[in-house]
Amino acid sequence: MVTMSSEAEHPESAQFQPERTHLLAALLMIGIAMLVIGVAPLYLFWILVFPILFIVWVLRARTVVDGSGIRIRYAFRGSRHIVWDDLSGVGFRGSRALATTTGGREFLLPGVTFNSLPRLSKASQGRIPDVLTAGRAAADDKVVVIHRDGEQVLITKEEYAARQAAQRAEESAEEDPTNDSPRSK
Repeated sequence: MVTMSSEAEHPESAQFQPERTHLLAALLMIGIAMLVIGVAPLYLFWILVFPILFIVWVLRARTVVDGSGIRIRYAFRGSRHIVWDDLSGVGFRGSRALATTTGGREFLLPGVTFNSLPRLSKASQGRIPDVLTAGRAAADDKVVVIHRDGEQVLITKEEYAARQAAQRAEESAEEDPTNDSPRSK
C-alpha cells in the first residue's frame, strides 16, 4: 500500500516556516548565554531555556496552505485547521500575519510575511488575493513625481509628458522678452 503525502494530494500547497537563518541568532544567543552563565553557573543555568525555546519555535512552527484550507502548527500550543468556508480574510498587524475566521477569531500564521502573498495566493487558488502583485502591476508604466516638499505622485507616462510640455512652454514664455503676453507687461 502506497501512502500519498500532503504535497502529492494538493499540488498547489505551500508551506511557510520561520526562516532557518533564525537558528544562527539562536546560536549567538547560546554563546552570549554561556558567557553570562560562566559568572555563576549554579544560579544562571536556566538562561539557556530561552534560546532552546526559540530553536523549538523555529523548527516546529509552520503554516500550510492548500486546497482544503489553512493548517497552522504552533510550537507550544495545539494545531489549527481553518477550512476555506470559515476564512473571512488574511490581514497584517505590524509584521504579523493573521487569519480571521467568519466567527471573528484571529489566528497567527507563523512564517507568513507580506512578501509571501504571491505564494499564498497561488496555494489558496486565488481565495486569498495577491494585493502585492496587483499593486506592482498597477505601478508599471507609471512615473513617480517627487515634489520639493517630499510629496510623491504616481502618474502615467502620458500625463508626465503633458506636464513636462506645459512646464517647458511656461519656461520659454518667461524667458522670451518679446512676448506680448499679459505676464510680460
